[in-house]
Amino acid sequence: MEINKKTKIAVLCGGISSEREISLRSGKNCFDALERLGYNSILIDVRTIEDLLELKNKGVEVAFLATHGKFGEDGAIQGVLEWLGIPYTGSSVLGSALSMDKWLTKQIARNNKINTPNSYLLTREDKNTSYIKNAWEELSKKNKAVFLKPRDDGSSVNTFKINSLSELEEKISKIDLVNSNFLIEEYISGKEITVSIIEVDKQLEVLPILELKPKNDFYDYHAKYTKGITEFILPANLDKESSTKIGEISKTIFSLIGCSSFGRVDYILDEKNIPYMLEVNSLPGMTDISDLPAQAACAEIKYDKVVEMILKTARLHK
Repeated sequence: MEINKKTKIAVLCGGISSEREISLRSGKNCFDALERLGYNSILIDVRTIEDLLELKNKGVEVAFLATHGKFGEDGAIQGVLEWLGIPYTGSSVLGSALSMDKWLTKQIARNNKINTPNSYLLTREDKNTSYIKNAWEELSKKNKAVFLKPRDDGSSVNTFKINSLSELEEKISKIDLVNSNFLIEEYISGKEITVSIIEVDKQLEVLPILELKPKNDFYDYHAKYTKGITEFILPANLDKESSTKIGEISKTIFSLIGCSSFGRVDYILDEKNIPYMLEVNSLPGMTDISDLPAQAACAEIKYDKVVEMILKTARLHK
């Protein structure tokens, strides 16, 4: 749709997921940018379905999504907006749901010859069985460690690096496998990078690749959202051929799972600089220390301009 300064825009943020606080920060930043640009915008903390149903009564014409985590970027809010007929930023219902599901994303990657770390899906039926031991023995052969992470959560929430079978068994005994599955994933030692994508005139464009050097063991929640914990190397220390190849892989997996508008693809590069796709994020953070705004700045695109570019991608996916 044609969006102008009179179009009523609601920046949706907050929600009820474990990423609520980050979403509030992202939402406030995006709202402030739209205000500076002169757009007719309001900021809404979405806590209930009623908050969404009220959008029509408030005359909202476009939803700018700064929601993260469950019910925010998993297709739930997107489905309601489709039903209400309100165009929104970010990916479709299906693209959002698939990108939130790390297990399915990895299967799609493998089926299309895109490298991704080996993993085992952990369900409640597997909690007290030899399956866990088999997973550890298979996945820790090379680097003597694994990751334990939720199948459908973001920002590295409840993600743990595990260094022994006993530690893995102890951690699994304490997690909730009734309401969520987990992945036991091979640990690959190497360089962490992230690729941000933004849609321009319906074409996917790759921003400068970011290399991450966290002071922690890995780029966990604390490292992502605490100033000074992670060093950003922009652009990443990669040759042009590698950067181009990783950018193309990113656009491919992004498209294969049905994502659009903007997003991020995370990788680990092994000692031979071979990229292994970790996950796809369909609504990446937009805080003042988030990856995508930093990558845009490296391309000399100011924060407000990035927000406006994202706004222009708003649409229905019916």
